[in-house]
Amino acid sequence: MNFDSIYIDKLIAMREDARQMKNYALSDNIRNYLDSKHIFIFDSKQGQIVYHRKTGTRSDLIKEIKEDLQAQKLFDSWLFSMQQTKQIHYEPAQS
Repeated sequence: MNFDSIYIDKLIAMREDARQMKNYALSDNIRNYLDSKHIFIFDSKQGQIVYHRKTGTRSDLIKEIKEDLQAQKLFDSWLFSMQQTKQIHYEPAQS
């Protein structure tokens, strides 16, 4: 185990603490360092979302996330249309 991997979790926690204390310069510096190690942190209402990657950049990851979200939206639309079709075609006749 190398020095970097030992302290990654500590750095992630330190970054969250820095954000909470509104020390955005420190938070950004930690994020940039982690980016260089292919550990990408995104902030959300629920807290930090951390991605551990072996290769790639933050931009590559954002592109993948957007593609995954688009694929999910397309699948959800298809599923909704299939459910609607099933209701129209297979709904039993009422007497």
